[in-house]
Amino acid sequence: MLKLIKRCPEYVRGYKEYCQEAYDNNVIYFRPTDPKLIDDEWFSRTKGFYDKKETGEIQPISFHFWAVDSEKFIGEFQLRTEFPPKVMTDIGSIGYAVRVSEQGKGYGTEILKQGLPIAKEYGMEKVLFTINDENAVSAHICEKLGGQLIDKIEAYNDAEGHHILRRYWVYL
Repeated sequence: MLKLIKRCPEYVRGYKEYCQEAYDNNVIYFRPTDPKLIDDEWFSRTKGFYDKKETGEIQPISFHFWAVDSEKFIGEFQLRTEFPPKVMTDIGSIGYAVRVSEQGKGYGTEILKQGLPIAKEYGMEKVLFTINDENAVSAHICEKLGGQLIDKIEAYNDAEGHHILRRYWVYL
């Protein structure tokens, strides 16, 4: 059974495998950590950085969860609780991804079904999804969970280059 958990050292190996699959398959929509950077000290080395993201020392405030199923690392869920320009025009308030080898099994929908109540627990009334116009699977999942398309804008980031970005509100 899938569950969302806070980042923890017990799943670093699975996280590295997930990252490697993303890099091996040239995943661009949600680019995780370069697996070459993940060694035995990676978790302790990055813990302070992620702690600062949760306190607002690094903006926008964000919370990171890992999705696991029967001890297998499946993917991740990120929540940003504020709406500065970068959230509104690039990264959105929700980020999620499923390990390449586990895609097509309903995990994306389940990650979001569990993640949206977390957003509500953090006091959010709505969340913004920003989805590359070519990412039909993510757009479908968002719409299935009540996402209301507000517009499409031109966007740019290093991973995806120039692209059209769909923006959806999901009311909680």
